[in-house]
Amino acid sequence: MLCKNAVSWLYRLERSYSWDSRHQVPRDLVFRDASGSVRLVVETSGRITVMRGYSWNGCSPKFCLLDILIGTPDGVVNADTGKPKTYYASLVHDALYQFLLLDEGLKRRHADRFFLRLMGEASFAPRYVYWLAVRTFGWLVWLGKKRARGWAGSSEAL
Repeated sequence: MLCKNAVSWLYRLERSYSWDSRHQVPRDLVFRDASGSVRLVVETSGRITVMRGYSWNGCSPKFCLLDILIGTPDGVVNADTGKPKTYYASLVHDALYQFLLLDEGLKRRHADRFFLRLMGEASFAPRYVYWLAVRTFGWLVWLGKKRARGWAGSSEAL
């Protein structure tokens, strides 16, 4: 039995988050969700900004059963950030996965590499296990979320 009267996300970003991926792209990009809201900005320098209000479910997969969330743990709370150790890694990864295929400068392998780097920056011990899981099964989770949530959007140059 699935959960009722529950949201499909676990986290909602309270303020925009920027991270320097060092992955240069040919032009600044803005990604909008299906409603037209800007959710992600990628600058030519490689700076990635996920916009305030973005919602995601942390590390996937997760599902709800009888009001209990079951699935991939997000790790212990990081003493420096006050957030689970995979919080920022899963944020950037989910945002990039949502807009994959809308620009040739960003591929799944880049999103997965950023996921690994951000988990490393948070000193998340099983980061290689999580990275191997997204490299192996990430396309399947992406396809399921795209269908279930109707992920859609657009990209445009700044």
